[in-house]
Amino acid sequence: MKLKVSKLRNDFFFLLLSIIFLSCNKDFNTVGYDLISTNAFETDKIKLPVFSYQKESLTDIQTNGLPIQQLGTIDVPNVGRSSAYIVSQLSLPPTNFFGLYTSKDELGDENNVYAIPENEQVTSAYLEIPFLNNVRDQDGDGVIDSLDADPFSITSDSDGDGITDSVETQNGTNPLSQDSDGDGILDSEDTDNSGYQTENREYDVDSIFGNKNATFNLKVEELTYFLNTLNPEENFESFQSYFTSRDFYEEGFVGEILYDDTYQLDFNELRINYKEDDPETDIDETTQVETRRSPRIRIPLDTNFFQSRFIDIEGSDYLSSSSQFKEYMRGIYIRMENPSDDLYMLLNFAQANILVNYEYDQYNDNGTPDDNSDFSIDKVERNFILTPSITINHLENSEFNPEITQAINQTEGSGKIFSKGGIGLISSIELFGKHSDGSADAKLQKLRENNWLVNEANLVFYVDPASVSNWTPENPIANRLYLYNKRDTAPLLDYFSDLTSDVTKTNAGKINHGGILEYKDDGTPYRYKFRITQHINNLLRKDSTNIVLGLVVAANINDYSTIKARSMDESKEILYPTTSVLNPLSSVLIGSHPAEGLEDLKLELELIYTDFSN
Repeated sequence: MKLKVSKLRNDFFFLLLSIIFLSCNKDFNTVGYDLISTNAFETDKIKLPVFSYQKESLTDIQTNGLPIQQLGTIDVPNVGRSSAYIVSQLSLPPTNFFGLYTSKDELGDENNVYAIPENEQVTSAYLEIPFLNNVRDQDGDGVIDSLDADPFSITSDSDGDGITDSVETQNGTNPLSQDSDGDGILDSEDTDNSGYQTENREYDVDSIFGNKNATFNLKVEELTYFLNTLNPEENFESFQSYFTSRDFYEEGFVGEILYDDTYQLDFNELRINYKEDDPETDIDETTQVETRRSPRIRIPLDTNFFQSRFIDIEGSDYLSSSSQFKEYMRGIYIRMENPSDDLYMLLNFAQANILVNYEYDQYNDNGTPDDNSDFSIDKVERNFILTPSITINHLENSEFNPEITQAINQTEGSGKIFSKGGIGLISSIELFGKHSDGSADAKLQKLRENNWLVNEANLVFYVDPASVSNWTPENPIANRLYLYNKRDTAPLLDYFSDLTSDVTKTNAGKINHGGILEYKDDGTPYRYKFRITQHINNLLRKDSTNIVLGLVVAANINDYSTIKARSMDESKEILYPTTSVLNPLSSVLIGSHPAEGLEDLKLELELIYTDFSN
């Protein structure tokens, strides 16, 4: 023990003497300063070759377990047509009876006057599927960032009425309206805004592509195929994967129709008033909001279906356990047909449900339990809720652009890169040249012989000008790309070290690493830029492997999870970024071997470096 203490003291004194020596040695400090501050080192820029190829087109992807679901149909510019519908198993908590008593007890009990036939009857059933919404409020002034005149200032005045958003929120007026209660008197002059209900909210609905005002035929139908949680082909020892190529609807696993009618989306807050007025108050409660919900698809379903399938089998074993119920009521399809215009939605299906309301007869002793002469039979309302369990998206591509097949068949580098989500298109990127002919290895080895420190490395993908020649802001285009290691589907080092984010925008994390769509001054889509400095320094200075990079579109840059997929040129399963499945849009880029006239937009790796060899 004494030896260890003595050694520690020696180390401490040695460190102390070193510090004193260095701090007192002015010549040492001066030399160090001059070394860094002079122009002895040269900073320069170089562009290096990149080899890009399309090669892979997905033919199938796993779609159970996705965080959001897609519904609709859209013509994706320069690519083809995409469509999606939803298949969902349903769950119900174990239920032995509806109302107050079991069906057996309802037969009557001479010792219990309250046990009467309840005559349960379904009054309504609604399927509700919330939209995705932007709800960020950076400055906490009561106005979400996307609707705020200045999302970073608590003194902003979004409706321009001279009263700040935060004050209006505190005062109970609408910061997005100059006349909150609509009485013709502006808020700045109105002394009574009691007609405005302060609980009302404005929403910014996200991830709706195409014509939001389009009408379409919406169908909800019964699924008759049983969705297993575990894989029967693996002795029920692993979870079952469901791929989008399996079309249960086309295979005929369809039961009763629950809804089939023309539908149009409503993006307002859902407000449901009280059904009855309370005679003891001065307010008519039927004009007051009882329930508020975020904007959503809300579909009235066939009440007869729920009457016969649930209420009428009260006490059945089918309702007594979750597993037996899923065998009995296997699920639903939600499909869109014949839209008046393109419309494609990403939906918060994890929060979806079917709310079934029913009423039943209840014995009311009117406060005199010992005197049954003044009893009454009242109608009482209750409900039960069905929630999603296993949910699958069926995705389809059609009318594919023939140019995509040509790009996939190119073997000497692609002139164009087609990126698309859903059942998507993957592009491969090989830095410094082509891996298979050794040119990339030779170039990398030569670069490693230089005494360079890379200050910045950029991989820039330019949008094909022809693909956006007639572009307007209404035309959908992927606003984000994702670059990853194809060998293990992991992001690059630059991705993990980048903690920057613009919280006022959707899909705007990892700003420095990039991949965000940039526009020209005239508003035309221009390029996507990735900063991969750490990745390149690792290749040059740490002899890391120069792996092939994958490029896909991204719906959420913060999600680097993967799902199973199958590609056209490989029979085996591969892993595919989940973020790309959830973005149905596309972008056409200039590759490493552009057509004549597009050489200035050629895909290259740009290095800004400091040369320490002098």
